[in-house]
Amino acid sequence: MPPLAAVAVGLDPSTSRADDEAIRVIGGAAPATDEEATGWAHGCGGGDGVDEVPPHLTMQAPPPSTPPPVVLDQARNFDDERVDGGLKAWLQVAASFALYFNHLGLVNSFGVFQSYYTAHLRSGSSPSAVSWIGSVQTFCLMALSAVIGPLYDRGHARALVAAGTALLAAGFVATSFSTRYWQVLLAQGLCMGLGACCISVPSIALVPLYFRRRRARAMAAATVGSGLGATTYPLLFESLQRSVGFGWAVRAMGLVAVVLCLFALAVMRPRTLRERPAWMTMRQGRGVGVGGLSLAWFVDTAAFKERPFQLYCAAIFFNNLVFFNAPYYLQSYALAHGMTASGLAHYLVAIANACTIPGRIVPSFIADRVGALDTYIAVLGCTFLSLLYWVSVATPAGNVAFAVLYGFFSGGVVSLATVVVTNITPDLSRLGTRLGMVSVLKGVGSLLGPPLSGAMLDATGGYLGVQLFAAMGFLLTTVFMVVLRLVVARRDARVLRGEGGTVKDGDKREEGYHQIRGSRRLLRLMRIRGPPPR
Repeated sequence: MPPLAAVAVGLDPSTSRADDEAIRVIGGAAPATDEEATGWAHGCGGGDGVDEVPPHLTMQAPPPSTPPPVVLDQARNFDDERVDGGLKAWLQVAASFALYFNHLGLVNSFGVFQSYYTAHLRSGSSPSAVSWIGSVQTFCLMALSAVIGPLYDRGHARALVAAGTALLAAGFVATSFSTRYWQVLLAQGLCMGLGACCISVPSIALVPLYFRRRRARAMAAATVGSGLGATTYPLLFESLQRSVGFGWAVRAMGLVAVVLCLFALAVMRPRTLRERPAWMTMRQGRGVGVGGLSLAWFVDTAAFKERPFQLYCAAIFFNNLVFFNAPYYLQSYALAHGMTASGLAHYLVAIANACTIPGRIVPSFIADRVGALDTYIAVLGCTFLSLLYWVSVATPAGNVAFAVLYGFFSGGVVSLATVVVTNITPDLSRLGTRLGMVSVLKGVGSLLGPPLSGAMLDATGGYLGVQLFAAMGFLLTTVFMVVLRLVVARRDARVLRGEGGTVKDGDKREEGYHQIRGSRRLLRLMRIRGPPPR
């Protein structure tokens, strides 16, 4: 009789109970002796002994030389095993919320400064020149995260938030006294961009390590901060600038930012590793050591060999290449198409940003039940369809409807992207590094996208090229994520057949449970089978 180390991989996939059993048994340890195997068969086979297990439900256990298993859930090597709840975990969500409020919230608020700087800077800068202030700020926020990510992984999260708070405070104060283009470029574009970059990686990486089953929900609650910040800061600036002037309006915004960052600094408790991975002690060209610099700190070279990460990076690049098209041109398009005499056009960006708040929350609840990757693909597809709808908009009601639709679905795009990269990262001690690597692609895409759209607008004199460019970018993003889903499904098939990995604690409390259940449904639909049992 063959051993029962992987009996469950042959369970009939036609029933959900079989799926549950397969995932649960794979998550446990294999029976070490014939007596344990007999007891296991009594417990789940329903018979009186091992002989009652049908032959088609058995397979040989992998030989001792089998490579180490691929573990889909890696929150094990940290100082605190308690996850998915408790005051400490939800305080990290609050801290991340405050930090999101002050990096993405600020970046998405730049549109309110565009018209003011064009009219009031002494140098008389053109709108295209002024837009570079926002582009530099966005590029610093995203691309320089490749340096910030490894510093977070090495345990410097609190120092990063403190430095970011100081840079933001200095940037706000300097901006409030700036009257020339180069002064604003350095103060708001560079200084505030660097400050936002310092707090961005901690805000992203702080929450996932405290949650497994509720990871998508927790990240959605944190990313609501960016939508609320992008709604609050423009309204605050518009109201105060008229009453107390530009300088005090900017300083008031800076006060809000500093208070929220100090709150985050007070309550944040990053989870620390019990054992330092080898990459943390590597020196460039020297074996193991503590000092010196190493490329391994800043680039996870193993990621480039992983097909899921490669596909994710391609999707993220095209997503950020076109993500800011709608927010940048929403107001100007509305003024040219049906809202010329309506003051509501000036609030469309705020409406879209406000709609990102439920857009971050609702998909996260769905993701916790059906899987983050599947939900992310659905949200990307809906965003693509909303951009196609934008092409036909020519009335005030249509412009408002598009702002609501794009704001809602793009909110889900932002909140679920981090959950997806967390779930495909096999070693969460490198999460900050990988987030930094991904952020470089985000920064490059965000830097190139708006100028390309502007060139299309100048060349054609219409918005159709801008709209189709945005739609095609989201279509490519969706295609890459669908291919990623198929790759993950094949990997899960190997896991379920005992070929390449183990799902730890694979029950309904784990994120991997929904992913594997979804993979089995997808494989049955596509008639894709994993490798045969050995």
